[in-house]
Order: sequence, then structure tokens, then C-alpha cells
Amino acid sequence: MTTDARVIAILEELPDLADAGEQDGRRWFARWNEGAVRLLDDQLSEVNGRALALTDEVRVRAASALDRLVLTAGGDTVLVGDDTVTVAGLSIDAAAFVGDLVVATAPGDDGGHRVLLLDHATGALLDEQAVDADDAMAVVHRHPTDPVAVIELAMGQDGCLALRVDVDVSGPTGAQLRLTEILSGHDPVIAGFRAAGDRLLMAPYPSDPETARVFAWPSLDEVGQVSAADIDAEYGFGLAACWVDDDRAALVAPEDALVLTGSALDSAVRVDLSQLLGDDAEIESLTPLAPGRIAAGVWTPDERSTRVIEFAAPRD
Repeated sequence: MTTDARVIAILEELPDLADAGEQDGRRWFARWNEGAVRLLDDQLSEVNGRALALTDEVRVRAASALDRLVLTAGGDTVLVGDDTVTVAGLSIDAAAFVGDLVVATAPGDDGGHRVLLLDHATGALLDEQAVDADDAMAVVHRHPTDPVAVIELAMGQDGCLALRVDVDVSGPTGAQLRLTEILSGHDPVIAGFRAAGDRLLMAPYPSDPETARVFAWPSLDEVGQVSAADIDAEYGFGLAACWVDDDRAALVAPEDALVLTGSALDSAVRVDLSQLLGDDAEIESLTPLAPGRIAAGVWTPDERSTRVIEFAAPRD
């Protein structure tokens, strides 16, 4: 497998990128900056914006281009479409569009977590379920083609919980959530679906960083794995991982290398971080942008930045 890679852009730190869907086969991203939601393309260049009269720690939680937005502003949730609806007192911490509805999470009053189903047009709470996940950090991963999502709830020393979320709109009482725990026993750090939607990448939790895995979707049969010993990664794998394209995935061996693998985590090879990013650089996050292109959140002793990295196409 070729390890040819180059940095094509060095940008400011972008810790708050939200998935904004796709158009014409290209991914979009959204973030809040200087009074507006900014729409970014698959090279993280700004292509459009939507100004909103919001203040107080605004963050984009989910987006469909600039047409439909889910934001938090202070302690409220703001739903923006043709009209703007504010759900006062509801402070969600993650969200994704599933069909025309919004699946969101919010800390519960008892220390657990709430999974919510919201009507984007009205802000109505259609369904809610409580999850025993104390003091968790939540991430919602939407499936690229189907009306389903996966929620990751990281609970520090208590491990990590993953839930499949289906929205049932066929019942007599209206839309309802169906939650199913998945990958039990793995403490799964969900690194996303590949674009075809048929595989789910899992990075290891810090308590046991030795093995990354990939699973078929929706069966969740294990398709492949790679261990730290396979590539002599002294400190195992970090939390950062993503799909590079349908044929390759990227993992991080902390203080060591970027690891490029096949779609079943086979044929793992190392990409030297010092040559790619400079001495003392550490990768804190990875985000897929386009086939063969990813964004790396990078820490150095001087600053944090975002590097857009392109990989050469696989050789036959």
C-alpha cells in the first residue's frame, strides 16, 4: 500500500465542525464563526454563510447545508429552517438529522443521558428515552444513506457505550425512538461509517488501546482488525480514526505514526508523522473530507491547527 501523502492546507483549529450532509457527491461541513453559520466544502474552504442573531456560546450541532440547522446558544436549542424555533432550557450536546427529524442527546438531571427525538420544524419533543450513562460525552453518527444513527457515549473510566438509533414512524402514537446497544463489551469508540454505509470503524478505548476493529453493517459481524503489535506501536492506538475512502482507513499510533490500512484493517503501513507534520506534532482528531482527503486536528508545542492531508490513490 502506498504511503504517499501531502499536506495541502494548514488552517486554524476547527474543533467544532458539524456534518452538513452532501450535495452532488461532495461533503459539506458547518461551524459558527463571527455571527453566522459558515458552510465549508470538502477542502474546508468557506463557500457560503447564514447570519443569525444569536449570542452566548453558539455551536452548530447538526446541519443540512444551510437550509436546516440545529444549534445550541447558551442553555437553549435553536432549530433553524424556513423559520427559527427556540427550545428554551434544552441544552443538547450532540445531534444529527435522521430523515426529517432530529435525534439529539442531552445530559439528564440524574447524571445519566437523555436521547431525544425532535420535530425540526416545530421543536416538539416527539419521544425521549433515558440511558444509564453518567457524565458521558456524546457523539451522534448519522448513517450516510439510511435513516439510522449510532450514538457513542464515552463515560471516562466507566468505558464507552454505543447505541443504534432507529426512528419508527409507523406506530399509532407517532414517531418513536428504538435504541439497541451494539458492540457490547468492546468499549467502542465509533469512528464512523464508510461512504458506502456497509462498514463501521471502531477505534479502541484508552483503557485497552491495543486493537482497532471494523464491522459489517448492519450485521455487526467483525470484518477485520489490526493490533498495535502488528505495526510495533508502543502505545497502542489513539482515539482518532476515520475512513480515507471506501478502500482505506486511517488510525493514529500516539507519539509515533499515522497508520494507513485497507478496508478490513489489513495491509497496515506507517506514515511518519515528523515528515508529514513536523517534529513533536501529535494528531488529536481525524475527519474524512473526500475520497483520499482527510482533516487532522494537530497539536504542536506552539499551537493547535487543522491540516488537510491528501493521500495518493491506491496502486493496483
